[in-house]
Amino acid sequence: MKVAIFDAFNGAGGDMILSSLVGLAIGKSEIDEIVGLLNLKIDYQIEKVNVKGIEAKRVIVKEKRGDEREYSEIVSLIEGSDLEDYVKADSLAIFDILAKAEGKVHGRDYREAVFHEVGADDAIFDVVCCVKGIRNLINRGYRLFAKPVRTGTGFTQFSHGKYPVPPPAVLEVLKNAKIKVIFEGEGELLTPTAASILSYYCEDFPAYPLLVENVTYGAGSRETEVPNLLRLILGEVAIHDSIALIETTVDDISGEFVGYALEKLISDERVLDVTAIPAFGKKMRTATLIKVIARTEDAEIVAEEIMRLTGSLGVRVIPVYHRIIAEREHGAVRVKIEGREFEVRFKRSMPGFRHVKPEFDDIVRIAEELSMPIHQVYRRVMKVLDDVDSNRK
Repeated sequence: MKVAIFDAFNGAGGDMILSSLVGLAIGKSEIDEIVGLLNLKIDYQIEKVNVKGIEAKRVIVKEKRGDEREYSEIVSLIEGSDLEDYVKADSLAIFDILAKAEGKVHGRDYREAVFHEVGADDAIFDVVCCVKGIRNLINRGYRLFAKPVRTGTGFTQFSHGKYPVPPPAVLEVLKNAKIKVIFEGEGELLTPTAASILSYYCEDFPAYPLLVENVTYGAGSRETEVPNLLRLILGEVAIHDSIALIETTVDDISGEFVGYALEKLISDERVLDVTAIPAFGKKMRTATLIKVIARTEDAEIVAEEIMRLTGSLGVRVIPVYHRIIAEREHGAVRVKIEGREFEVRFKRSMPGFRHVKPEFDDIVRIAEELSMPIHQVYRRVMKVLDDVDSNRK
């Protein structure tokens, strides 16, 4: 799996995220295009700097407009532009996060929010350019992660007054995020804009062995004892996770009860897989060996559910050191059969194996609607999926 890891060891601002992306994930021509499409009243320059012995890039923005903006004004500006649809959608989602955090803190409808520190043209520039760069990475197959982010300590001055660090809006943004933070550092290190961008895209980076391919640094404008840099690391990892095999043998319930238990377990989101194997028990009684795979942290809860469903007096929980998982993607294709067009969902393992498998329920649905043998529908769908793969290579 290809990974892009934001290492905010001294916090992050929107300008630092963009600076780390420049030259690696977004070029100057793309930035110029965004400024033109949004008609932003700014001047910017990209410069190489040396921060405490580390070479980095810094994007410096000078704003000509300087006014505050209402949330609705930002939405109209982005929606009415000729940006790519996915850039619009992600940019609006990030400003939605910011607006809801602002609204929650001040106790008002987020749709009536007026942005102060994050509503001017320079902030719109940061968000949309970061979205474009990050989506370029995603389109190249990278999955986004963040190491624990330093938020800073102490107090900071805002338009509303003096606030503790991290500011209330930053904490609101972080409430439902997958990334972790550390309450350390000099002053305010994590801005609401950066918190929204990182929380929208990034997961917490697990302890995977990493093959490093590239590293860039984005510089902030402040001077701090720790180099005021955001590090972006590109690399590749083998995906694996920790699971448990949970099993029990039942010989005193009928097949109907076993079937009921299996249906309930299969529909449980904590269960990854279920298998039932015919067996013989004590005194050659016919039995069923039920084997369930679950994540290690869910194993005991799943074991209790198995006992509740089957009446088993004992369940074995066998830890598995790790399993190797093929990276996979989900998608859908349009398939024309007998003059009618159907949508078929599929899964594809990536990037090495490229095994592709259509959603069997969709194959069955099409076969029944057309009164066709299911194997004929399957072959036609696979031909379309093979053509899609061939065109991607």
